[in-house]
Amino acid sequence: MRVDIIGGGISGLATAYYLLKHRPGLNLHVWEKDQAPGGLAGCFSAEGFTVEKFYHHVFKGDSHLQDLLKELGLGEELMWRPANTGSYYFQQPYRLSSPIDILRFKPLPWIDRIRLGLMVIQARAVRDWRKLDEISAEEYIRTTAGSRVFEVLWEPLLHGKFGDLSRDISAAWLWSKLVDRGGSRNAKGHEVLGYLRGGLGQMFDRLILEIERSGGSVHLACPVRSMVSTDNRISTVVTEEGCFATDLVVSGAQLPDLCRVLPENLESLESELSRVEFLGNVCLVLVLPQQLSQFYWTNVMDANAPFVGIIEQTNWVDPEDLNLKRLVYISAYCPSSDPRFQMTAEELLEFYLPWVQKLFPHFTAAEVERAFVWTAEYAQAVVTTGYSRLVPPIETPLKNLLLCTMAQIFPQDRQVSNGVRLAKETAALAATYLEESTP
Repeated sequence: MRVDIIGGGISGLATAYYLLKHRPGLNLHVWEKDQAPGGLAGCFSAEGFTVEKFYHHVFKGDSHLQDLLKELGLGEELMWRPANTGSYYFQQPYRLSSPIDILRFKPLPWIDRIRLGLMVIQARAVRDWRKLDEISAEEYIRTTAGSRVFEVLWEPLLHGKFGDLSRDISAAWLWSKLVDRGGSRNAKGHEVLGYLRGGLGQMFDRLILEIERSGGSVHLACPVRSMVSTDNRISTVVTEEGCFATDLVVSGAQLPDLCRVLPENLESLESELSRVEFLGNVCLVLVLPQQLSQFYWTNVMDANAPFVGIIEQTNWVDPEDLNLKRLVYISAYCPSSDPRFQMTAEELLEFYLPWVQKLFPHFTAAEVERAFVWTAEYAQAVVTTGYSRLVPPIETPLKNLLLCTMAQIFPQDRQVSNGVRLAKETAALAATYLEESTP
């Protein structure tokens, strides 16, 4: 029997890997539109190092990813290091890496600092997140920690990520973020995060190697162009390499990409999947001779700023793992129609320069040794209140079409480990379908 998987990111490749464990020798094909695997977790090489195009880290609770890395022989390359988090509020830097830092956060009155800390503690005691999905993050924060905490700390961060849609973001999504970060702290309350030395690209290379060893094929730079349905099932997959009769299709592509290749007679499924909205991401990566700040992650708490975060990778990872270069990510979430999607790295740097210099007056563009820009059209599902009712199940109305995408991971965020978990579930369902369908 033949299986076709759309997308060579973590969802598609991990599904292929686990499905071939269930059924070795399966006639399985993965179709990836880009020249390299990985999707949002893909890597690039420059200046003697390899690193992710978009910043990535691993939480202590990311057990599915850690188990996969061990299976692939990469467990020893996962490094754990304390990460300093900070915020710039009215151009003043504030460390926010531990509970004691919250108590020292002077922009909030003392009583509000206490309430902020209690909100984080209370989040870990929540057992039924579905109730939180019916209220907004704003309402949750104002009720739990007070309006001042929301307006000073959370409002600019939510607006920076979701723009005009920020006031309707689900409290369940925020709750999950608080729990993930809280569960990755050491005994002193400091956040400890992990990274794969040499970049996550190694994991994707090994997944492809294991897939091919088990009889599967991975086709890079070869997108699926369309599909044909017959008798309530996908009968044919059309790719750059030709048309292929198929028994089962698994889509690891983002929902808008899948909708573009669905058969024309599946308007109802396309309409259902199109209810999920997305924001894109534009990520400027700078190679510098020296650091900008002391923080790994700097939240930019200014609603007018054109980016939400500055991530200095070499304030966290071992500098030797990046060839002693200083690496800075400047991340912005925006619609795919935003002009920044068409800018070169040099144009984007010029556009951002006044804002970067507001935070770091000593910085000049002349310091930049190299600049790269990476874009993702569908980086973040817009998780508004009631989003759990929009999440499509793995199984679709078509008998032989399964979905395995980051938009289905809720209330958790789109961490790589959550993609691995969903891939395991999808592979198990696919194996059952094939077993039941085998003559």
